[in-house]
Amino acid sequence: METGNVLERLDVPLVLCVGTSTEQLAAIAEATQGRAAVLYLPDQRALRTALDTTIAEAPPLLTAHPVVECGGLRLDPGSRSATWHGAPLALSAREFDLLSALAGEPGRVWTFAELTTHVWGRPYVGDTQAVVSAVKRLRRQLRAAPADLGVESVRGVGYRVAVPGGSH
Repeated sequence: METGNVLERLDVPLVLCVGTSTEQLAAIAEATQGRAAVLYLPDQRALRTALDTTIAEAPPLLTAHPVVECGGLRLDPGSRSATWHGAPLALSAREFDLLSALAGEPGRVWTFAELTTHVWGRPYVGDTQAVVSAVKRLRRQLRAAPADLGVESVRGVGYRVAVPGGSH
C-alpha cells in the first residue's frame, strides 16, 4: 500500500516521534488516548526519508481547520481571530488555542493531559502548572472583554468552556 493512501485514510492527527525513548512513546500513547496515530522514527534521516516519500505520494497534509462557533463565540483558526457577538477578543496564540480546544466541544471536560497534548503538543508528565497558568490568563482576558463567557474548573479533572446560549 502506498504511503499516500495510508495518510488519506487517517481520521485522527498524526504524531511523529523521532528518536523517542520507549518511556516517552508510552507517555505519548497514553496522553493521546487513541485519538492520534503515533509513528516512531529512529532518527532524522528516517524522518527525512518518510517525509520525502509522503510528500511525493500524498496530497497536502495541511487541512483547513473549521471555524468554531459556540453561542456568541466565533473562533477562526485561519485568521487566528476570536470574536464574542462580533466584538474582537484580544487573545494570545496560546489563549486562542486553549479556547479553541475548549469551545470546539462545548460541555466536554478536557483533562489536564488532553489539554497538554492538544494545546502544547507535548506529552503530559503530571505537571498541571502550564495549563493552570494559561487558563488564568485566558480568564483574565475574557473578564476584560465584554463577554460573559468563561472557563469552568472541574475539580481534579480539568476545564470546560461556559458559553451563555451555547451547548453548556
